[in-house]
Amino acid sequence: MCIRDRVYIRFKSFKNAQELKGIVAKGNQGIHKIDIGAIYRHSLQNDLTSNQARIPIMKEFVIDIDMTDYDSIRTCCQDATVCKKCWRFLELAAQVLEVALREDFGFEHILWVFSGRRGIHCWVCDERAMKLTNEVRAAVADYLNYFGGNEHSKSLLKENIVTQNLHPSVQR
Repeated sequence: MCIRDRVYIRFKSFKNAQELKGIVAKGNQGIHKIDIGAIYRHSLQNDLTSNQARIPIMKEFVIDIDMTDYDSIRTCCQDATVCKKCWRFLELAAQVLEVALREDFGFEHILWVFSGRRGIHCWVCDERAMKLTNEVRAAVADYLNYFGGNEHSKSLLKENIVTQNLHPSVQR
């Protein structure tokens, strides 16, 4: 939660939706922004909470696509600058990922939002997605990642994407 003068309150917990609604409805709390986070068995507001209690039982499954990921192939802009022409890269990435998330993983509740600066976030809100372990999240991300390079690579495309072993989303 962010209040006046960009003061962040971390690990603010609510017992239920009604309690959160009550705080927001007051309107005089100076709240500028609320970031939604993981769901824990116990409140994390107490610094004495054990490390075991700090393990989330569910957390958002968010895929972040930054415009800077396309800097090596954009010809119009660089860094965090985004114009209509390069925005098309984000649109296409969202379309491909949407199909893969629905068809390959069976997710249904998908929300796309502008990240506020240089890209988009895909929030997969299915309960099954929110319960994924970190290892499974990494495996899903690897499966969805069509790029294998970095700033030192000549080609960002993974080797198998240009051979006969096309990624299922590319085959579609």
